[in-house]
Amino acid sequence: MSAAKKGSRTKKVPDFHTTMQSIEALVEKLEDEETPLEEALETFEKGVLLIRQAREQLTQAEQKVMLLMEENGEPRVSDFLEEDDGDDQEGIPF
Repeated sequence: MSAAKKGSRTKKVPDFHTTMQSIEALVEKLEDEETPLEEALETFEKGVLLIRQAREQLTQAEQKVMLLMEENGEPRVSDFLEEDDGDDQEGIPF
């Protein structure tokens, strides 16, 4: 396969869960006292890139949620768990 064809492929961005697993693995590597400094710096750099990727994924998810929650053309922001007075059983399926 030619270099042009290889270069034209787009990298698939891993999902959020996979990104977080990768970050956790890098943290474990950084916590290992036996990791040489140069390797630790490379690991740290990879971690920074993955954290940026995870933040972008979270931002995109938040924007999608905001779009889904729009009411009358205005975004509706509310707490995930609304306060409950304890007496209201309406809406509970079981």
